[in-house]
Amino acid sequence: MEVLEQPTTAPTSPATPSLDSFVAPSSQGPSWWTQLQQRAWKQYQELPFPARNDEHFRFTDRTKFKFENLTHLTPVSPSAQKEIFRTSVENRLKKQVAGRFVFGNDQLLYRQNLSAELSAQGVIWKPFAEAVEQHPELVQKYFMSKVTTLGSERFARLHQAYLKAGTFLYIPKNIEIELPLEAFHWIAEDREMVFPHTLIIAEVNAKVEIIDFFHSVSSEMGGFSTSICDLYAGPGAQVRYVATQLWGRETRSFQLQSITVDRDAHSKTLNLNMGGAYSRLESKSQMIGSGGKSDMLALTISNDKQEFDQRTYQEHVAPNTNSDLLFKNALADDSRTIFSGMIEVDVEAQKTDAYQSNRNLLLSDTADSNSMPGLEINANDVRCTHGSTTSQIDDVEMFYMRSRGVPLSVARKLFTLGFFQEVLERINDKALEVELLDLIDQKYSQTKSL
Repeated sequence: MEVLEQPTTAPTSPATPSLDSFVAPSSQGPSWWTQLQQRAWKQYQELPFPARNDEHFRFTDRTKFKFENLTHLTPVSPSAQKEIFRTSVENRLKKQVAGRFVFGNDQLLYRQNLSAELSAQGVIWKPFAEAVEQHPELVQKYFMSKVTTLGSERFARLHQAYLKAGTFLYIPKNIEIELPLEAFHWIAEDREMVFPHTLIIAEVNAKVEIIDFFHSVSSEMGGFSTSICDLYAGPGAQVRYVATQLWGRETRSFQLQSITVDRDAHSKTLNLNMGGAYSRLESKSQMIGSGGKSDMLALTISNDKQEFDQRTYQEHVAPNTNSDLLFKNALADDSRTIFSGMIEVDVEAQKTDAYQSNRNLLLSDTADSNSMPGLEINANDVRCTHGSTTSQIDDVEMFYMRSRGVPLSVARKLFTLGFFQEVLERINDKALEVELLDLIDQKYSQTKSL
């Protein structure tokens, strides 16, 4: 049954001038959770802000770290609620899902619970705050048990300290969820902070698809977000996780993902990133069981002065494992992308098969991409490749399109879609592919320069 919930009526947190002068967050819940949040707050205060010479932030424009006059848990206005409900629920009634949650300003606004059949099979799908209360043993075992260690530890601790919203998913052994699960996270007011969390635990031979949407009510909106996804794929499990990011153009965001793949399991992650002034994605995949496989995919469209900062790590711990990373970026105007990736093969991880590719399509003469793929191999029987390409649209191909009356903006879009098709096809889900194409259309419709 679908239930519409009113937003939390907690008072608005005081506006804060910068991340270094945040007020201590208020903690609610069992004592172990409040202690964890208090410890995270202390660690956040002790950790340094990213320095100019920090290798993890190489090429990053630190002047984009503008976090001023931010608020948290602002009540969602009626007009914003109406827009959120229209986009997240009413416009999606034809799409069948196993469950759906909608959050605005880190407050639960709407929920569609699991069917009685799935609940009876032991599947747990709850708002994160409820899981902390009702399933502490699972939360304590898996919550942020592995960190990305790719530079944003300070922001991870801030997330941990302020965390109130997100989803918790547990799939027992041999259970397959045929329909996808969805969660929407909205910034509903200007200069709002949100800290969405997604925790996915798939036991032996479980199968599931979950989609996170990170959106702003207005394309002009500012704000700050640090989101984290913990994904555990148990032996033989198949997990597909998709994150779409279309924050307002003045938003700064950090998106951190930690993926653990056990024996004969397969995880597939796809990140579609299009919004924000500065957006950083850190994704670490660890193959801990023989036969494990991780596909790490990403598509990015940037324009104006946007900056997308991508840091990845593929760690092969067990033998006979496979990872395949493909990040594609299309850049227009004065936008920038940064890619820094590493494949690490441990001593025991013989027969590793790992790929890493970053490809950049420049749609203007002033767009800029920096790519730093890397390998660290400690075993002697492996196959690992990595590479990067950056190029503009071929002048002959563009002339062909323009000579046949295709406007420049349309030609750019068609070339971008063709460039992205390789990644979209690897989703193996036509309905989801169409949905992602609709979001790309939305980006183009909001942006005159594209």
